[in-house]
This record gives sequence, structure tokens and C-alpha cells, in this order.
Amino acid sequence: MATDQELPEGTVQNILDQESLKWVFVGGKGGVGKTTCSSILSILLSRVRSSVLIISTDPAHNLSDAFQQRFTKTPTLVNGFTNLYAMEVDPTVENEDLPNVEEMDSFISDLTNAIPGIDEAMSFSEMLKLVQTMDYSVIVFDTAPTGHTLRLLQFPSTLEKGLAKMMSLKNKFGGVLSQVVL
Repeated sequence: MATDQELPEGTVQNILDQESLKWVFVGGKGGVGKTTCSSILSILLSRVRSSVLIISTDPAHNLSDAFQQRFTKTPTLVNGFTNLYAMEVDPTVENEDLPNVEEMDSFISDLTNAIPGIDEAMSFSEMLKLVQTMDYSVIVFDTAPTGHTLRLLQFPSTLEKGLAKMMSLKNKFGGVLSQVVL
């Protein structure tokens, strides 16, 4: 076990001093102050870093309330700052995010949104796509409550079970379904 001298001091200043730090995740149960902490941390980091991005992955976004400014899935400069950007990733699967299927767009969208954990998976996927193409010195994640995060981690096995059930139904009723016109 390490001695007290080997452990870094548990302070916000220690986080601010770590120049190699690229991602900060603020997590916990709902209502414990994740958005407040991540907002304050992003403001403090903007004082010592060249560019900071704060991303809300929580379906119940509060960043817009915290900064009194509307944010979307596109990084937006926070009013009053020159190097602090914010965005709120929308976990809802939109028709434009799905393959182009003519008359079935709304049906597929409804079906896709009904899959357990899809909102967390889409949020995470959208976030990863955006983060990989962005050049910020540090990114702060205001995460969804712990329950949402746990559902996200369980999503691959949930999706596998759901697809297996759908394939079973397709095998049983495929002939009948192919004759139905929507």
C-alpha cells in the first residue's frame, strides 16, 4: 500500500495542475450536483487550458440552465468565455440518423427508440463520433445518472437478446410479414 506522500493530494487544484488530463467524467446518482460540479470544473479548467468542452450526456439536460444559454449537439461558445464550449448530446434516435427507408421512417424510429438502453447507446455513440474529431485541450463529461450509465454498459447484451428474439419471430412469421403492405 502506498504511503500518504506517494498519493496525490485530493484537491481541485490537483486536477487543474494535471496538464496531461484530457477527459474528466463527473458521475453519480441523480440530483447529487453533477451538472453543478462539471460546470464549475469546466470554468476553472478554462482559466488554465487553451480550450475546454463540456458535454452533457444526461437525457435531462441541465447545462443550458446552468449557463443560462441554449446548447445543442453542436459545440457552442459559452457566453462570456473565449475558450469554453458546451453541448448537449440528444439521445433520441432521429429519422435522419437511420438508414433511408421511405414510408417506414416513423415506424423504424419508434421501434428503435423502444429498445431498452438505446438512448444511452445513441448518446454515447454520438459523443464518441464528435469527440474523436475535436481538438480541445480537455473535455468534461456531465454524465447521466448512474442508472443510465449502468444501462449503457448492459446495452450490448440487451441488444443481443432483443435481436435473437426478433430473428426467432422473423423465422416463425417471416412469410406472413412479407405479404403485409404498410
